[in-house]
This record gives sequence, C-alpha cells and structure tokens, in this order.
Amino acid sequence: MIVLYDQDGSHSDILNNLMKPLGIPYKIINKFDESAVIGEKATSLIIYLTKAIDDDLKDFLMLNTRDYHLIIFMDKEIELDDYIKYSSENIVLKTKDLNEMRITLRLAMTDSKVRRLRSIDSTSIFLAKNGLYPGIIYHTEPEKTKLFLSMLFSDNIDKEKILVISRSNFRMEIPEVLNIENFIWVTDSIGAGRNRPANLSFIMETIQKKIIDDGANLIFIDIFDLLMIYHSFFEVARAFEQLKSAVIERNLYFIMVLDEDAMEKIQYGMITRFSEEWLNKAVNDLNK
Repeated sequence: MIVLYDQDGSHSDILNNLMKPLGIPYKIINKFDESAVIGEKATSLIIYLTKAIDDDLKDFLMLNTRDYHLIIFMDKEIELDDYIKYSSENIVLKTKDLNEMRITLRLAMTDSKVRRLRSIDSTSIFLAKNGLYPGIIYHTEPEKTKLFLSMLFSDNIDKEKILVISRSNFRMEIPEVLNIENFIWVTDSIGAGRNRPANLSFIMETIQKKIIDDGANLIFIDIFDLLMIYHSFFEVARAFEQLKSAVIERNLYFIMVLDEDAMEKIQYGMITRFSEEWLNKAVNDLNK
C-alpha cells in the first residue's frame, strides 16, 4: 500500500491521475494521521508539500526507525530538516505534465539507497549527507582517503563501529580514532599487529570476524591493488565479492579505494560494475 499525503488538499485529482495507471494500491489523505501509514502498513509514503512541514508530521518522519520509503514532491524548493532531506527522495516538480511526473515517481520508487535507510539517527543522516548509504558498495580514488578519514572525527560516528583496513599505518597517524580494535594494518613489514598481504584468506576472515562478532558497520578498505601483487586478480576479486555480499546482506556501510591505473581497464570495470563512485569533495556537518 502507498499512502499519499496531500498537504493543502488541492492535489487529489493530480495524485489520482498520477497513481491509477501504476496498478498498485494507494490511499490519499488530506489530514496527516500516522495511523494511516502504520495501520495500512505503507511501503511508501508520498507527501505533496506546498509549505513547510507541519510539526506533527515532522515528529513522525524523524522517528528512529522507518519501515516505509519516503518521497516528497514540492512545487518549489522548501527547506527541509537534514533528518528528512537526506532520508527521502525530495523532488522539485519542474512540470505538471502527468507523464513526466509518473516517470519521475517510478524512478524515485526504485531508488534503493533511501529505501535501505531504515535507521534514522545522527550517524545515518550524517553519512547520507556525505553521500554514503547502507548496503551500497562505494568505490573512490586514492586521493579521497584523507577526506574519508576526516569524517571519522565527527561526534556522529561511533568509533567502536569503524573498521579501517589499510596498507598505511593510520593507527599511528590518527590514534584519536583508530586503535587495535577498529584498524587492520596490511603490510610486509615485520612486527606485531600486522597482517601480511600474502595471507588473503586470513585477512578476509579477520574482516568477517570484525563485522560479525564485533559489529563493525562502517568499513573502509584500500588494499585491493596491494593484494594483487601476491595473488591473481580473480582470487582477490572473489574474496571481495564475498565481502560485498556480507555488506549488502547486513546493510552495512562500505567504501573501497581503487586505483584505476593499478589494474587493467577490464579488471577495474569488473570490480566496480555493481558499485557507485563516492564523489564527495568536502565533509558536510549536520545542521544543529
């Protein structure tokens, strides 16, 4: 069931004409009542805004858990709280042409990023504002490593839930954030607390243990091309596919650094074919 809230009550005809050809159950309400969403077990909540969100609706949308997909239509840009803006598909309508609106709606309803965002809290919204959603595989270039690590200093990040796997000893560089519990150093240098890149199975088992036993849910890894020095591309790719499957199944945050010049184009294409590029250029804090 899809519930549509028509904020000013003047768009029922448009919404009916928009929804009927989709062939799915829906209900239009002109006065917001959370029981219409909870009682109908709505899978999607579509809101047609013409002004700022009402306080009772705002309180409902900012609850910690959400079982529905939130889509917001606006005739013009309306300021939204970060907790709502980054946990919804917000669409400023450029046309009232029903075919165009229907295309836009279909695309919004099939966006899995927002739909996967079940937990609405300072961590999930902070990461969403910085272009990261759970259960999505992200890749980025080596130059973005410091930008990502700088995000970890935020008070919105639970340091016990971080897992950084790197060739660089970031535990020494940012000891305020990384420690023996949330950092795995992969290196050929000799010493305690180090993982040799030749031991691919052991490294992956250690990562899996950190996820399953220790509850790590924000994972950053930059050792793909280092592992390729000691193993074939397909061995490394197979190990990463298993890791990515665990990330998707557990709805975790995952970002891997890949240097396109360190492998053949076809190899780079294979490892990134089901991932999205993380494109952030700065860290964006939440509005307090």
